[in-house]
Amino acid sequence: MSAYDDLTFAPMLITDVFETYRQAPAWLNTNQVLPGEPAFPHVTNSAAGNSVAGFISLQGERANNGNAITVGIDTQVVAYQPVAFYGATKVYELRSPHLDVFNGLVLTSVLRRAIEKFSWGHKASAGRLAKTRIMVPVTTDASGEQVVDWEGMNRLGEELMDRAITHAHSARTSDTADADAELPDLMFEPMFITDVFESMKASSAWFDKVHLKGGEPKVPYLSQTHSANSIAAIVADQAVDPEVGNCITVTLKTQATFYQPVPFYTAQNFLIFRHRKLNVHSGLMLTAIMRRAMRKFSWGYGVSMARLAKTRIMVPVTTDDSGSQVVDWEGLTLYGEILRTRAERAMSVAVA
Repeated sequence: MSAYDDLTFAPMLITDVFETYRQAPAWLNTNQVLPGEPAFPHVTNSAAGNSVAGFISLQGERANNGNAITVGIDTQVVAYQPVAFYGATKVYELRSPHLDVFNGLVLTSVLRRAIEKFSWGHKASAGRLAKTRIMVPVTTDASGEQVVDWEGMNRLGEELMDRAITHAHSARTSDTADADAELPDLMFEPMFITDVFESMKASSAWFDKVHLKGGEPKVPYLSQTHSANSIAAIVADQAVDPEVGNCITVTLKTQATFYQPVPFYTAQNFLIFRHRKLNVHSGLMLTAIMRRAMRKFSWGYGVSMARLAKTRIMVPVTTDDSGSQVVDWEGLTLYGEILRTRAERAMSVAVA
C-alpha cells in the first residue's frame, strides 16, 4: 500500500501552508550579475533546469538560503531549491521550518497544479497567490485545529523519491560504453539541415489539448514547452496513430528541440526530423547541435520550414565511396554514446 492511501487531503490557503511568502530578498537581473567564479544558482522565470538560468559568483549581498520553493510570477514556474541561490525580479520564495527535500518536492507538484489557472492574460501575482488554495495532506493538532500533515507528506515524498531513483537507474545505459574512453577526433563541417536529415515534415498526429480523448495514459503528448522533453502529459491512444519515435522534434513557436525515443502525439506547430541512421546517441548529439542553431530564431523571427531549409549546422563529416562529403553517423554515434555515459556517471552522485 502506498503512503498516499493513508493521507487525508483538504484545501488550504498557500499563506497558511507556508510561514514565509515574499519576493526572494537577494535578487538581480542577468545584466546586473557581477563577474567571478560561478558558485550559486541564479533562479529566474525559466521553466527549464529547475528555473536555474546559470551559475553566478557571490554578489553584493548574501545569497538566499536553500530549502525553499520558488515561484516565477511572470511565468507561473514552480521549483524546489535545495541550495543557496540568487533570484531574479518577480521570483517569490515560500518557506516553512517543516520544509525539506521530500515534502518540498510534493508541495512543488501541488503548487504547479494549483497555478495552472494563471496565464499571460491572467498572471499570478502576490495578491492572487495569497488567495489561492492548494490541496495538502492534513491532520488535527492537540487543540483540534486542522493543520498540514508534514509527517505524512514526508512519507509520501520519500516513497516517490525512491521510485524516481529506481526509474532513473533502469533508464541508464552506462554499460554500453567506457566513460573514460577518448572522444573520437571528428572533423566538423557546416551542412544544410535538409542534407543532414532525410525528411523534415510537420507532425501529422497533432491535437489541441482540449480535444484529446480520455482513457488509459500510454503515449507522450508534446507541447511547446522547453521542459521535460516537451512532454506536457501522457495521454490515451487517439483516433490516429501516434508519430513513430526515434526522431528530433522542433516547435515552431518556441524553438524547443528534443530527441523523441518513443511514439508520441503533438500539439500544433511541430516539425519532425528523421534519418534511418539516427539513434539515441546520435540523436542527443544532433539535438544539442540544432539547439545552438535555433538561437537565431525568436518570436519576431520564428522557425519555419523555409528558414530551416536555409540553415546550416556543424556536423561530423566523412567521405563516402564516391568521394562525396557526408555525415559521419558512426563517429556521431560513438561521440554521443561516450558523452551520455559520462553524464550518467556524473548523475550517479544524485541517484546513488
